[in-house]
Amino acid sequence: MPIVVDESEALANSRLTGIRMALLTTRMMELWRRERHDPETVLILLSVVAITSEKFTRCGLPQDQRTLQTYLPLEDLQGCNVASIAAATGLNRETTRRRVDVLVREGSLIRTEAGELAIAPHKVQDPDMLALLRKQLDAVTRFVNETVRDGVLVEK
Repeated sequence: MPIVVDESEALANSRLTGIRMALLTTRMMELWRRERHDPETVLILLSVVAITSEKFTRCGLPQDQRTLQTYLPLEDLQGCNVASIAAATGLNRETTRRRVDVLVREGSLIRTEAGELAIAPHKVQDPDMLALLRKQLDAVTRFVNETVRDGVLVEK
């Protein structure tokens, strides 16, 4: 059942929808902060995930690689470097480089043999990461249910 935007309801409820979007975004950031990450670090980590993995949303993943319990082979990931992270986040390149270096030293990020960046395998499979993703999924579900109730999102 695809869900689409009802344009007239979206316009009629644009203030409420904007408030709900702001609440969703701040809830997501709050969940990351609970993991002791500042907003810039969150942007960097999310950018690394998005840059290295976005292609899988288009070309799909084998069934055994759909779970975070299986780490994706590094050679399957898209290339990611400081410049691409800076472009994705809007952060200054030097600030990005310094923060990436800290994340590499802390073990959250790794550098591949080719010098590309990726999330460290043990971070991907950390039970706390799975719990964080579940809490974020709950926040998205709440948002979708609220906007369906508002009439902004409807079944196609």
